[in-house]
Order: sequence, then C-alpha cells, then structure tokens
Amino acid sequence: MNQKSLLRAVYVGRLPGGSATVEALSTALGEQPAEVERRLQEASAAGLLEVEGGEARLTPRGRGELTVVMIGGKFEIIHPGHVHTMAEARKLGDTLVVVVAADSTVAKNKGREPVTGQEWRVRLVSAMREVDAALPGGRGSIYETLEKVRPDIVALGYDQIHDPAEVEREARRRGMEVRVVRLDTPIPGIKTSKIFGSL
Repeated sequence: MNQKSLLRAVYVGRLPGGSATVEALSTALGEQPAEVERRLQEASAAGLLEVEGGEARLTPRGRGELTVVMIGGKFEIIHPGHVHTMAEARKLGDTLVVVVAADSTVAKNKGREPVTGQEWRVRLVSAMREVDAALPGGRGSIYETLEKVRPDIVALGYDQIHDPAEVEREARRRGMEVRVVRLDTPIPGIKTSKIFGSL
C-alpha cells in the first residue's frame, strides 16, 4: 500500500454511503488493520489527514495529492463505449468517481423505465477496474452531486448534452474550481439507444 492508495481510500471512504474507519480502509486496501493504523499515523504526522472519532479525513494538503475525476451516465447496459470512456476519464487523474443516474432520470430522458435498476447499475459500474467509486445519482441537478464529490475534473462523454463552460461557471459560483473535459470516442456508433433499436 503506497501513500496515494491510502489517500484515495480515505477520500472514497468519505463519499456518501462510505466509511473511512480503520476496518473499512483495511477491507478496501486488502491490508491488515495494524498496517493501516500505522500508515494512517504516518500520513497524519505528515499533515495529509487527521483521524477524529475513529474516522480518517483528508486535510486540504492530503486532498491536494489527489486528482479526482467525475463522470456520470445512465449505464443501462455496459458496452464498449462505456469501457472506453471510463478508461479515458481515469487517465485524466488518479481517482475516478462515476455517478449513476437515478431511475427517474433515465425514465425522464429516455421516455421509458430503465432496463436495469439503479442499484444494479451502481454495482455493475463499481466492478469495473478503472472505477474507484460508483455513486447513485440523485433526483436533483448534477450540481448537487458535484458538491458532494468536489472533483478536480468533470469528464463528459462525447454525446452528453451538458455545456462545459456552463458547468465550470456554475461550479465556480458554488465555490469549486472544476475543469470540464469533453471526451472523444473511436466508436460513436455504439450507444445504448442503438443497441435497443437493433433488438
């Protein structure tokens, strides 16, 4: 376990629904609790994190050691386009958080219920090796999720409708400096809607 992996595990553990206790970090890192405890003490002495009430929390200096990338999507059927997008997003930083759209969002945007419910879509995305954390998206705006994740970079898929300049502006208005990157794809013909259309 290197320092970056420890800081990443603490960051991910502090996301909604997670935990950054020694036990949770031990499980996430595949290390013995005593080793995690020792590494937490070292990182604390270096000013990278602090432990309060049994939970580790990154200091601003520790958070600055990570470049967090956030992407979002529906991910009804994981296809090669999704795999490529996640791999490209991961190259932009060292921590990838994927936000999986709520069932109601899919229904609103697609005009039908999702083929796979959000809970399972989150579990599927979580299983991908590029992904450090998969979070269920809420029913509100993307900016509510942005405030929870507080990424350094937001990666948009080639066909997502969000305007990069608008996302950056709104993030600044909410006290966040975020860079928005539009990802390309070598396989634009592979989309969930086209897969369903061919069935």
